[in-house]
Amino acid sequence: MISAVKAELRKLLSVRSTYFIVLFMLLLEGIFAFWANGYKVSPAQTAQAGFLAQNIIDGVTALATFPAIVAVLLMTHEYRYNTILHSLTLSPSRLRVLFAKLLVISTYALVITAIFGAITVGLTMLGLHLGGHHLVAQSIPFHTVVWKALFYGWGMGIAGLLLASLIRNQIAAVVSLLVVPGIIEQLLSLLLKKHSVYLPFTALGQVVGNNTGPSVSAHLSPTHAASVFLVWLVGGLVVAAILFVRRDAN
Repeated sequence: MISAVKAELRKLLSVRSTYFIVLFMLLLEGIFAFWANGYKVSPAQTAQAGFLAQNIIDGVTALATFPAIVAVLLMTHEYRYNTILHSLTLSPSRLRVLFAKLLVISTYALVITAIFGAITVGLTMLGLHLGGHHLVAQSIPFHTVVWKALFYGWGMGIAGLLLASLIRNQIAAVVSLLVVPGIIEQLLSLLLKKHSVYLPFTALGQVVGNNTGPSVSAHLSPTHAASVFLVWLVGGLVVAAILFVRRDAN
């Protein structure tokens, strides 16, 4: 198992796209955290006691799609360049290969989320300082912010890997990752009404307080929303594992 994890880690760290995506995330952080929410922030925002806490959550949710794309590429590169045959030949179990990918992406998503959460605070404070702004005393519920941010980042990363496992095609998987959380679930919300809060990405959004349902009254608590998302995730991973074992690797 350790050798399988090391192999997946090498795949993750040996492709340029992993680093280009991180650089693009840094660029976006500079625009939104340093410039928009720091240097050019309005006095009304800096007068809010929860300004920094909300900035962390907003930064994580805005960037979480990019680690998910890295997860998609980790899986779909195998099929695009036909290295999946080599991976499965070296391992006595296909499930071991899939589990190794899950473990590597979980670690990557958690680490990158934690790093960019800290970068968000740093760039925001730097922008505030250079812009001559002054914050009121901040109230940051540390444990709540940390678990919500990490869960959201991890959830998006694993969701990306799940979509890639089911679809296999790189372009289709990336498009699905971009379309399903927004357009598809918004269309489904018109049909499901208040029950749309139980859709997977809608539930994940509610963990961090993003109520994307069609009704303001339709809302789940963060822990309930996390549980709903986990049910979807576990069900999807079971299907993905069965298909990964039974389907051709080609």
